Amino acid sequence: MSKNYLLIDGNSFGYYYNNAKKLTIGNLPVQAIFGFLRGLRQQLAFFQQYTPVVLWDGASWRKTMFAEYKANRDKADTKAALAQLRMKDEYQQQVPHIKKALRFLGMPQLSAFNMEADDLGAILTDRYSKDGRVILLTGDKDWLQLVGPNVTWRDFINNRMVTLKNFEEMTGVETPAQFVEVKALMGDTGDNVPGVGGIGEKGAVEFIKTYGSFANFTNQVIFEKSIDLKSLPKKYRDLVENEEKAIAFARNITLMDLRTKHRPAPINLNLDKGEPDALKFKRFCEILLFNSILKEFDDWIRVFPAFREEAALAA
Repeated sequence: MSKNYLLIDGNSFGYYYNNAKKLTIGNLPVQAIFGFLRGLRQQLAFFQQYTPVVLWDGASWRKTMFAEYKANRDKADTKAALAQLRMKDEYQQQVPHIKKALRFLGMPQLSAFNMEADDLGAILTDRYSKDGRVILLTGDKDWLQLVGPNVTWRDFINNRMVTLKNFEEMTGVETPAQFVEVKALMGDTGDNVPGVGGIGEKGAVEFIKTYGSFANFTNQVIFEKSIDLKSLPKKYRDLVENEEKAIAFARNITLMDLRTKHRPAPINLNLDKGEPDALKFKRFCEILLFNSILKEFDDWIRVFPAFREEAALAA
């Protein structure tokens, strides 16, 4: 019997709700906790036929291959960067409480020491989409590359869904593999990964739409000689003539392709299946003064699979 899965990007959820209006209990900020729980419940109500799993980031193996990977996120050299660091610290204070609440709600949570949630999403997507459907619940566009015949990307922030049918409308290219190549050409400022140089997003999409792939382009130029190199713009000629650009592209593919052969095996893979306990979760909400949850508590928790089953048995 096939089973459908809802793979939830924990930090994508958490960071988004941490940017909401600040809420505090004593010295503890709680807006990410409150928003995460309410947002998650809303999604679970919508996708009741899917088994949810929350995926959390560990330390990324990519840093061992490229030391500057995401190094920009810890810099405080501008007022904006300082503000971002403060928000990050504020969010990190709340993460243990989010995980505790999810445990009381019986929500499975998965992490690995050396992997980001993206990597875990790729591993589980490839496993579960063979004989079931997968929804990727995240605001992270990197996960778009996992879209496939049984795999849908859902942006919970903007309430949009991407399948293979509307993939080109969303990304500008036809396939997930081409989407990765576009990113490798243009780079990713958010992850502090530079592009090959001279090619932005528009140019990268145009290049891939014209030639299909980087490998196809180089084959036509070098081996088939069906493209006159001299007739090309310099930014394209450089991809063949400048070895550093080819090296940068290969590096970026390794860093950005969530299915890269260079991805290591998970270290200390940990699945916390949770221990559903309505009384403990209720006490948790009482301590943090989540009164809107407490007001209709029994109905509120019934959306979560662990309590949905209990409600069905009691009916």
